[in-house]
Amino acid sequence: MIERAYQIFLEHEESRGLKEATIKRKAREVRRFLNYIKTEGKDLREIKGQELEEYFLLLKEKGFSSSTRLIVRSSLEEFYRLLKKQKMVLTDPFLKAEVVIREKSGVRKVFTQSQIEKLLNSIDAKTGYGQRDRAIFEFLYVTGCRISEVCSLDVEDVDLSSCEVFIRQGKGRKDRFVPLGTVAKLYLDKWVHYGRKWFYGSESKGPLFLNEHGARLSASAIRARLKTYLKKVDLDSQGFSPHSIRHSCATHLLENGAEIRYVQELLGHESLETTVTYTENIVSGLKKLHRMYHPRENELYIEEE
Repeated sequence: MIERAYQIFLEHEESRGLKEATIKRKAREVRRFLNYIKTEGKDLREIKGQELEEYFLLLKEKGFSSSTRLIVRSSLEEFYRLLKKQKMVLTDPFLKAEVVIREKSGVRKVFTQSQIEKLLNSIDAKTGYGQRDRAIFEFLYVTGCRISEVCSLDVEDVDLSSCEVFIRQGKGRKDRFVPLGTVAKLYLDKWVHYGRKWFYGSESKGPLFLNEHGARLSASAIRARLKTYLKKVDLDSQGFSPHSIRHSCATHLLENGAEIRYVQELLGHESLETTVTYTENIVSGLKKLHRMYHPRENELYIEEE
């Protein structure tokens, strides 16, 4: 099974006309992962999202750079999409995995409130793709959900009448409800009752967010769509990712006075300590404002990069 899957991936990459060096790099990372599976005695068909997360943590512990881990993620996402298409696996484990790779250790990219508004308003919700994308990114921002949780949503998980969404088996395999909010509800309602029908006909069940083939939208597709909109509003060079929207949701809630316990529950953090880290951005911003505007500071204030 493992060797056959590897050969199918290799043949697929070669058929795409990629550079030989690119094919070798991707194949090497897939081979490394497959060797890991064999060593651990795991079945390729039974790999879960949590096991993928553990693998990427292992790579980080072994000192693999963030750029290398980004290549690994891209290669394995492509590998599993191919296996799913070939019906060699039943599910794509990346749909249940949250693999976040930061370019610089400890750096958490957060949109300002004006930046996130600019981004969301750049999405034209008059088309089917636009309705889907606006619903996705409005939902990400209002709920702070992980991208894997959004990809896993089904239509029946959304209760528009009560403005609630049921998150099944989030990180740590825990279920929770998140509030939808009025704006996100507006765009999600348009998508469910109008835009989604262009992709999936009148069927009212199944995956909530769909690709052009009527299949469940992948995490990599959402990342690609975000890059498109970031470029549109000249924010593509600042290192933002879908996870930045989650960070921004938490930070903006705390900036506007939300109780930290509420934010913990919304984000699905098991430990309050994880949520507390979001206050670091707020404290840093307060220090900057203090230097800018306090009468004992502003005469000496020098803008920091």
